[in-house]
Parts: sequence; structure tokens; C-alpha cells
Amino acid sequence: MAIGIFNSAMLGRGFGSEAIHLLLRHAFGPMGLHRIGIRVLSYNERAIRAYQKCGFVVEGREREAAFVNGTWHDDIMMGLLDREFLDRPAPQTHDADEPSNCR
Repeated sequence: MAIGIFNSAMLGRGFGSEAIHLLLRHAFGPMGLHRIGIRVLSYNERAIRAYQKCGFVVEGREREAAFVNGTWHDDIMMGLLDREFLDRPAPQTHDADEPSNCR
């Protein structure tokens, strides 16, 4: 899963979290998945926050697992179970002027 928001004016407005929520709703709903695991580079704090906002839990760290631009970086492993997602209240409807969230 990758989400790219290339217009810096649109960052921090909840679009990434909203996209993650839509994907999770489909994965745990019609697809009937039990668990989703993801890996995110440790320096990608914006993505980590978005995943945590949607219910993902840090499950571990793989040290120096990714070589990016000449430097080794850790991978953060995160996971989410169907019951954890389905027990969460539905997010508010997105308004262009208000940040969305996965709470």
C-alpha cells in the first residue's frame, strides 16, 4: 500500500488517513481479511502517524533493512486485526476544510 500526495498544500488534511480507512473497510468487510501487516520506513513519521490513527499497532523494528539514497534505515512493522478495526467508531465524513481521521 502506498499513498502519494504530491501537492504540499494538501498535506496534513487527512486525505491519507481517509484513503487508508477506505482500503481497510474493504479489506475487513467484503474481502473478509483477518489481519493486515505493513512495513514503513522509520523516518516516515507522517505515514506512521496516519497508520496509528487508523488503528495499526507497532509490532517490531527491523534494523537497517532498507538502503535508501545511500543510507541504511530501519523498517517499522505494524499490524491491524479485523476486530480492532471493526470495533472502532466510523470516521467523520470528510469535509475539504477539515482534517479526516480513522478514529
